[in-house]
Amino acid sequence: MSSFAMQLKEIQPSQLYISEVKLKKVRTFLEDVDVRSLDPIPIKRIGDATFFTDGHTRALALMEQGLEEIEVYWDEDDLDWLQYLICLSWCEDANIREIADLRERVVDHSTYRRLWHKRCDAMQKAVEEGNYEGVHTQRIVDPEEKSRIGEVVLRSLPAWFGIEEALQGYVRGVADTQFFTVQIGDRPVGFISILEHNEFTSEIYCMGIYGEVHGRGLGKELLRTAEACLRGEQKKFLTVKTLGDSLPDQGYERTKWFYRSMGFFPLEESKEIWVGTPCLLMVKPLGMRTWGI
Repeated sequence: MSSFAMQLKEIQPSQLYISEVKLKKVRTFLEDVDVRSLDPIPIKRIGDATFFTDGHTRALALMEQGLEEIEVYWDEDDLDWLQYLICLSWCEDANIREIADLRERVVDHSTYRRLWHKRCDAMQKAVEEGNYEGVHTQRIVDPEEKSRIGEVVLRSLPAWFGIEEALQGYVRGVADTQFFTVQIGDRPVGFISILEHNEFTSEIYCMGIYGEVHGRGLGKELLRTAEACLRGEQKKFLTVKTLGDSLPDQGYERTKWFYRSMGFFPLEESKEIWVGTPCLLMVKPLGMRTWGI
């Protein structure tokens, strides 16, 4: 585990309350300890959000001692990051942006359990049942906002968008497309960009979801939102380009499986569309039912 120093104000909380009992214990513990000997606190970065995954009470107690910078490390545990992003959205809704904002949210332990633990337990149960609080899709019309969101999401997916020149091309290109986000609260966690070809056909120009929440149905929700809009415009076909089968790649195999599950069919593979890279063109007749998986 490699640790490093980071400004407290640059790390967002992911919980809404602090237990007064726990805070008093930590304060007492810190009275006889050299803070330089403390274990670092785990944090996580998803997109443009850097947040605590644990250690909120210790972080607040250290702030009370006048520390502006603490030792942290990147949390590599396989946690349910969708749940963390929901918690992060709760904090943002409550205007809790840094650890100092929790000073007014120190409550007695029974209140802490009632307001925080019970809410988290209910959210966890809902997520396990496929009900994601605060998750919704939204259409974005501002070109600069499209590019900003696109860049944040694509930079989190280096396995698919690791070539800087290509990434910048997408960032510029999405500004002139129909653009939809899937969001948790006010925070986009993915997007789909649709390019119109003619009165009958549109194309998925670019699509990305934070890797930490792949497999949770967010991509399906995005695609269904875009398709509903295109049907309203009387479009007949939706196409997408992806890596051709002649160049096997595990990541793109998952991508192609996703599109097939959503009703897309392989049309042809070409080595002329992308110079030096086989391109598979897939097409979906709009209005066709999906597999329902």
